[in-house]
Order: sequence, then C-alpha cells, then structure tokens
Amino acid sequence: MAKTACKCGNLIRDDDPDFSLILLPYREFDDVEADAGMLLGRGIDGLRCSVCGRLWVFWDEGGNPVEYVEVRD
Repeated sequence: MAKTACKCGNLIRDDDPDFSLILLPYREFDDVEADAGMLLGRGIDGLRCSVCGRLWVFWDEGGNPVEYVEVRD
C-alpha cells in the first residue's frame, strides 16, 4: 500500500477506491478481451488528492511519485 503526503497536507493512499488510479493506454484495452482482471499489472499507478485534486503518478515502480497540478486560467 502506497501512502503519500500531498502538498496540501492531506494523506492519500492507494487503497482508497475513489481516489486511486490505474493509467492505461487505449491499446491495452484493444489487446485484452473483456476481462478487466487481465489489465491489472499493465497500468501505471496514480493517486488523486480528495482535497486539492492534485494527481500523483508513480511512473517508476517503487519510485517517488510525480506531482501534477491543474492549471486554471
């Protein structure tokens, strides 16, 4: 289980089903027939902060997450 302290002070965890993410390229969906279980392990893990909305993406397995902040005009 990954836990990350967001810059807003909120603690975000990968076991929260509402805010944990799996990023997959569309091609992965084309390659796998309707079995969602086969997609697990093919994606990139991410977390979304429930307080500020920042995205934290773990591009490297076991590495530090990269922060993404929505830019509003």
